Amino acid sequence: MALEGDEIHLRCDYEVEGGSSFYSFKWYKDDREFYRHLPSSMQSPEDRCVEDNPVAGVNVDCWVSTEREVVLKDITQRTSGEYKCEVIGEHPKFRKDIRKSRLTVYSEPLQRPLVTGMQDTYTTMDYVNLNCSSMNTEYFPDFSWDINGNPADPSFVQFHDRRTSGLTFQARRDLFQRGVIRVTCKVSLGKHHSDIAKVELTNRDYLSAQEYHFNTGERRIPTAGHVVSSLLLPSVYALLFSLV
Repeated sequence: MALEGDEIHLRCDYEVEGGSSFYSFKWYKDDREFYRHLPSSMQSPEDRCVEDNPVAGVNVDCWVSTEREVVLKDITQRTSGEYKCEVIGEHPKFRKDIRKSRLTVYSEPLQRPLVTGMQDTYTTMDYVNLNCSSMNTEYFPDFSWDINGNPADPSFVQFHDRRTSGLTFQARRDLFQRGVIRVTCKVSLGKHHSDIAKVELTNRDYLSAQEYHFNTGERRIPTAGHVVSSLLLPSVYALLFSLV
């Protein structure tokens, strides 16, 4: 799968038996030839592109394409189709081998997903139930989830349909980092297109503790590797706060 405007690399690997060479290497789209490499003919890069009968949607970068990899640039939906590489061995056997694959090109850009189901706050061991939905209508992207930057356990992930993925887990104490669990949903199309949505799940007890420290005048001063607490009189703290 690809999107309009992409550059596509079509690769066809092969092995020649007994150290012998091959006679020809050809590419077809929907059984119409568009690229031909004949090692014995000393072709220039332009000669390898079959231009006397252009194939709709196929725009080959002749200068960077090789006998193993053909590059298509500025692709459109017309580039969609079945692609076939054909390798023919040298005389006397002229052994032929063929591989096929289908390419689909979409016009709709990949959209940022939407995450729903968050509560305002969570307490330790609450269940988190989130949904991530694709905003695309032309195709179905792949989904993946991260929790605090790490891939979510597969047992946490559900797929409600091809446009929505769910994430369910318990908000364990060790998952809260400074009172927050950071969750990311990623949608992707192929290897080169992706987008993400991030949400932060806040610990209710952590918020309450922060409010308590503020109301009582306790100030937490971060130092290297640990936290130092100092207690100020409420009136002095209020004065210092107003001057900041």
